Amino acid sequence: MGHVFDYQEAGQYAQWLEMDRHRDAAERQAQLLVKLTKPAYGDRILDIGCGTGVTLACLDRMKPGLDFTGLDASTYMLDIAGETLKNRAELFKGTAEELPFEDNAFNFAILNLTLEFVASPEKAIAEAARVAKDRLYIGFFNRLSLGAVPSLGKGLHGNPVFSKARFLSTWEVRQLIRGILGKVPVTSRTITYHPPAGGRLLGRLFQRLPYGAYTGMSVSLVPRFTTRPLSLFTEKARPQNMSIGEQFFKPDPQ
Repeated sequence: MGHVFDYQEAGQYAQWLEMDRHRDAAERQAQLLVKLTKPAYGDRILDIGCGTGVTLACLDRMKPGLDFTGLDASTYMLDIAGETLKNRAELFKGTAEELPFEDNAFNFAILNLTLEFVASPEKAIAEAARVAKDRLYIGFFNRLSLGAVPSLGKGLHGNPVFSKARFLSTWEVRQLIRGILGKVPVTSRTITYHPPAGGRLLGRLFQRLPYGAYTGMSVSLVPRFTTRPLSLFTEKARPQNMSIGEQFFKPDPQ
């Protein structure tokens, strides 16, 4: 188990998200999630480290008809998420490294701003891939973003809670995925909250570069099968000089 938000931290995080620019950032993150994962009506979605429920609330507005489940290690975060989501999601207390769900229980799982706070990103990714059958989405603040580097030690984007986070780069997350899941298809895009001048074309180019402030990765999960020896039951072969009729209608011995 990594860092668990206490009462004060949960309240600080909720207040931080109420600011217009941070609410807009959460909306843009959810838009990128939808673009990369393309959820369909009725899909079962698990948000691991759901926090205040802001990601699921954004998804609910963008894609009505999804079946939401949220999990967080902090009781205080879950209390806020319950107020945010009302009856639109089932909420569970638990850790990302030990999910209380069966294999392939969801269409896809979300780890959005979660790896920063877990004790073992490897276990969190492996567990998310275990319970999801189609896709895994990982969203994180990029450690190599030029705008983020000066503030990592003090609290990213003015939020002191992030001073307790462990930040990863795009390359590090890709290596984690490959080490755990093998050569699965991965699509990534970034968000630059202060895009450079140059118009839409340059903005789209920056989305594909690994230097944006926020990176979203969609992982297509390839099914894995466990094989075991197959037992075959055979009958004793009949003698070659015996006809089929003779097998069933043998003459009585004299």
